Amino acid sequence: MYLTFSDTALQRISPFVTTDTRIALDLDDGVGPFSNSATCTFDVAFNLVLCQASDLSDDFNMTIDSDLGPVYIKDYTTEQLDSALNLDVDHYLRYKLSGPSGILDPNVTLRNLQPVG
Repeated sequence: MYLTFSDTALQRISPFVTTDTRIALDLDDGVGPFSNSATCTFDVAFNLVLCQASDLSDDFNMTIDSDLGPVYIKDYTTEQLDSALNLDVDHYLRYKLSGPSGILDPNVTLRNLQPVG
């Protein structure tokens, strides 16, 4: 499994990525520290979280490769993902996660939880 960031997504995200940054692709299902609660819909919603290693819970027990290095995921979320993933920015400046099967989430939220300064 590999996550490719479009050039536009790389330009927008890479300034926030340091050697201490951990990247998580979080399925917003109510599990883990980045999910407030699961929604009662059939929608699939992902957050791309920039955080520190100490912010990651044991729920993020798998990594996938990407243009920006390892991306932490919850292992069971592979059922919601394609083997080849793309994160792009649409014309409304929203992050869009897609793969060979189509658009997986048209509105991925970027959450930068890293300390300032």
